[in-house]
Amino acid sequence: MDDEIRFVVYDKAGAFRRTVVPRLSTAEIPANSTPWAELTLDDDHDALPALTADGARCAYWFRGIEWFRGRVSATPGNGPVGSVTARVEGDFRKLTEWQGWPKPTASITAQDVDYARYTGSSEDVFKAALAANFARLGVPWTVAASLGRGSAARAEFRFHPLAEKTIPALDADDLIVTIGYAPNPVVDVRASALVPGLLSDLTGALEDYDWTRNAPSATRVVVGGAGEGAARELYQQIDTAREADWGDIIETFKDSRMADAGADFSIDAAEALAEGAPTVGVSMQLQESAKFRLGTTFLPGDRVRVKVGPLDLIERITLARVEDSPDQGVVVTPHLGSIEDSPDAQLGAQVAGLARGLRDAGRR
Repeated sequence: MDDEIRFVVYDKAGAFRRTVVPRLSTAEIPANSTPWAELTLDDDHDALPALTADGARCAYWFRGIEWFRGRVSATPGNGPVGSVTARVEGDFRKLTEWQGWPKPTASITAQDVDYARYTGSSEDVFKAALAANFARLGVPWTVAASLGRGSAARAEFRFHPLAEKTIPALDADDLIVTIGYAPNPVVDVRASALVPGLLSDLTGALEDYDWTRNAPSATRVVVGGAGEGAARELYQQIDTAREADWGDIIETFKDSRMADAGADFSIDAAEALAEGAPTVGVSMQLQESAKFRLGTTFLPGDRVRVKVGPLDLIERITLARVEDSPDQGVVVTPHLGSIEDSPDAQLGAQVAGLARGLRDAGRR
């Protein structure tokens, strides 16, 4: 298969400008987060006027597939006889920058409801929230019809980033966001595929990996809904199987005060118990093989069976890194899994959780 990497440059209105085949480039293509790429050119390259124009956009192509398209966000360079590096950020970033308004159909002075609330499957919630706010923004983005995939979900928006309230539920259901162009963005989701076979059989011996196994951090949850003090709605859910398996009781609390009175709090409870479930994880970087090839046998977000140490589990391919240099040619490195038991990772997760909590509090 053709391993050529090319960048297609557009202006801010989406009009084609030119195609560039760089001698040096790097890209990371993750699942359910923003992809990026960098290409390095001589500082007198004739593509620079198009790449450095205000609002310039670029598509990243590899193996005949357009993996993503987005803005040229930075173009640092050096001289006098030097180079320029153009960084491209995929359009997934807009899902973290665009917000869900309480009343998307009204002006900012007519936001007369507390929250926009969406219920249904995780796919339903994701697509309904996006469609409502794409219409509000007046952007030429469309959302594919929902197939109702995923588990029961609910999301409340009060100027929250769209991705913040919807992507975790998609991740939990192994649904992967896709953005296609026809020629304007079309957002859809696909089900994560299970790559046939055992990873070691697909890639050869696994020489360098880390794995971890952690006990649960919650076995039962109390959900606090609408109201204050003694008048607040409360709901409890207990994972009796987890308590029996581990011989332990671990309580947690889930703040769901944004929900309507009488809402189905089993959704919130299930989310809290999932966050507190026992974890088994493996982290490794892999090389491609004929049986394990980006764009042919797997996509970022697909899953593969792994047996390492005492573990036998299904793990997600979290991203693929594609590097192209004159010395090594094209090298594709899939990344598998993520271990979250280091102090830095735990601190990062705690800070992210606090930030979400502050956003919730600040928007009430």
